[in-house]
Amino acid sequence: MLDHSLLKEIPEGIEVIRTNSFEPLKFLSAILGKEKVPYASIPDREKMSLIGKFSLYIRANFFIPDARVGWNKFAIAAAEKIIKKTKIDAMLTSSPPHSTQLIGLHLKQKFGLRWVADLRDPWTDIYYYHKLHHSVRSKRKDSAYEINVLSNADIVLATSESTASKFRLKLPKQKEKVKVITNGYDPQDFENIPIVNHEKFTITFVGTIGMQFGLIGLVNALVELSQKHSDLPFQIQFIGKMDNETKDFISNHLASFAELIGYVPHKNSIAYTCSANLLLLVIPKGENQGTVPGKTFEYLATKRPILCLAPKGSSAGKIIEECDGGIVFDHEDVNGIKEYLIELIQRHQRGEETSVKNNNFTKYSREKLTRSLVNLLLDQ
Repeated sequence: MLDHSLLKEIPEGIEVIRTNSFEPLKFLSAILGKEKVPYASIPDREKMSLIGKFSLYIRANFFIPDARVGWNKFAIAAAEKIIKKTKIDAMLTSSPPHSTQLIGLHLKQKFGLRWVADLRDPWTDIYYYHKLHHSVRSKRKDSAYEINVLSNADIVLATSESTASKFRLKLPKQKEKVKVITNGYDPQDFENIPIVNHEKFTITFVGTIGMQFGLIGLVNALVELSQKHSDLPFQIQFIGKMDNETKDFISNHLASFAELIGYVPHKNSIAYTCSANLLLLVIPKGENQGTVPGKTFEYLATKRPILCLAPKGSSAGKIIEECDGGIVFDHEDVNGIKEYLIELIQRHQRGEETSVKNNNFTKYSREKLTRSLVNLLLDQ
């Protein structure tokens, strides 16, 4: 989904260069149908149709590192014109899609510019990577791209220490150039936001979610709560993208108190979070200790309590605990989740304050994080 409303946030005086792009997924979607082409959520292979398996194979083995690589030749041509015309000292390439980093690699090798490779997600260590089912040759090629980018960049940025550690293991002689600058929030996004006072205690999730996130424990806790505590009315909202399997699962188990709202523009999603009584953050199960979704910091900025489901020792969980922003549970801790919900709903019914008081999250404002990036560039 494209959120065109975010274009309004580009400051005056910033030049934006637009180019053409070749988007093979669009052609595949037109042929196979939108729901047949894997996008943000990768389902288990055994649950996919033959057409779904075929489209996943095409994506994983013909477009490396990803299906956005069709933009590269257009972006490189535009970037080379700018570099030749102006006196540019440094460049930053941000991903995913990680194909963008290959643009930086090309420009680094051709012009010798100082290069910051900003990887907001892991590359070959991303939690769903094994589900892509690369061939041996494709996986080798993808890994080579990753190592080449990490080795040639002057600075490698990660959004968590856990992810940074994985990059450092791949750069045994260049560990010091891997730095951490987390995602953050913009305080201005929270100005003049209309607040809705819900009749029922409202739990809100914003973002993309799928079955691989590990939802069964949460759903069981909610079902038990609704069945055994009918005097504690609540509802749960899902704002954002959700595949059909997950929609069916949520609808079948939580139909009486779940609302599937779908995608909304960013400003609207902020309004939903600010109106919630409790915010739900789910880190996908598996090797995901380093995953810290960008919405984590927007959640913290609302000062609404956060219920976080995450693997033990996760970076997201540590940030929430450090900021006293909520509580972290294992995905399968049905009783813990249920008891926490009971406590909050009862406090809400008594009219007691449930918002968090700590302001530790302010260090994650984008202004402060941008200062950190500027200081990194000046230190080089």
